[in-house]
Amino acid sequence: MGLFDFLLGRKKSPNAEVANPSLVNAMHELALSDNQENRKKFYQTILGSMLLVPVPEVPKGLGPGMQTTQGDVQLQLTGMLDRNNVRVTTAFTDAEALRNWDPNTPYLGLKAQELFRFAMGTDIQAIVMNPFDPIRKMIRPGGRVMRAEIDLLARGLVPSRVGPRSTQFQLKANEMVAIGLPAKPPSPVVETLLCACAATLPEVSELFLFQMATQAGTSHTVIGVGLNAVVSPVRGDEIVNGMSTSIQRELVPGQSLDFIFLRGSMADQVRKLGKQIFRKA
Repeated sequence: MGLFDFLLGRKKSPNAEVANPSLVNAMHELALSDNQENRKKFYQTILGSMLLVPVPEVPKGLGPGMQTTQGDVQLQLTGMLDRNNVRVTTAFTDAEALRNWDPNTPYLGLKAQELFRFAMGTDIQAIVMNPFDPIRKMIRPGGRVMRAEIDLLARGLVPSRVGPRSTQFQLKANEMVAIGLPAKPPSPVVETLLCACAATLPEVSELFLFQMATQAGTSHTVIGVGLNAVVSPVRGDEIVNGMSTSIQRELVPGQSLDFIFLRGSMADQVRKLGKQIFRKA
């Protein structure tokens, strides 16, 4: 089972507060054909969508349905364990889909990116989209957005490739970024594992640790990878997957570490402002 375990539901025009026809269609197309183009369409569509989110209780001063909050609001997501003991929460494309799961649960309408941001502050590992009560028929396509995807989507980033242990994304063309040292760097054990892995990769000449902030306001702790040879996209994937796999067991819940190959002017800035943690003799 992959990161997206989408199921097909019957197509039906919803008469609900949030019809979300574009999102429903994107989910349906992804269920029919799980490819890079359909994944990208789904990610882009959900980032612009409003979702219905079950909550244990509606915060004081708010009513069910779509909200425009004034000031800070304390929100508690409804968490549960799935059959594999993975902690998940649920979200729905529209009210009819939600009622097909539980007609009596309290809920709020949230922008999808806000939901992802809330989820990143919890131990939730996946958001289950459009689950349904087994005694009823499925009426919408559904699936799961996994923790690695939630991390990027919470920052407004569209994953370009999703694997079992990592995701990839691409910065926008000509995007300005700020580079510095991370306030909360990864542990010394993580650095040691990265250096040990880099030593076994003949194309990797150096590693730099730095913090990168984008124009969109997102911030990433990054490992810059210097190469001594031109590598193919496939080999680049192998290098990043090898390093990311080597540190998975040492990352604490909610912690992420991005990788970027050092090229051009950005490489000069990273070498100047980042921290070198590895250099091959």
